[in-house]
Amino acid sequence: MRYRAFVLVMFLLLPAATAFAQNYAIQGLERQFRVEWEVSTGRRGPVLAGYVYNNTTGATAERVRLGIDLLDGAGQVVGSTIGEVLGSIPSSNRGYFEIRVAPAASYRVRVLSYDPVGRGT
Repeated sequence: MRYRAFVLVMFLLLPAATAFAQNYAIQGLERQFRVEWEVSTGRRGPVLAGYVYNNTTGATAERVRLGIDLLDGAGQVVGSTIGEVLGSIPSSNRGYFEIRVAPAASYRVRVLSYDPVGRGT
């Protein structure tokens, strides 16, 4: 009887546990930021390096977090990591990043979040 109750509870909780695999990127950031990057091979493996362009008007972006999806040959996500652009990115300017990643067939990079500074001054 306990085994059936356990299986029933697990069966009911399983869909709730799988609902956590969502994209938490702020919608609309692709209009405010543009990301250019390339992959190179460092001594310790692949490295994504590039620039994040801040297209916002009048706001410096700080603590810019990047979401990096690792894709297989079919374009399916097989892993992900989070990196950060060091320093501030002034309005209409760019910031450089280098993030070590695991090997993958290809990658997808996007801005997850940032802290605006100086808006309205």
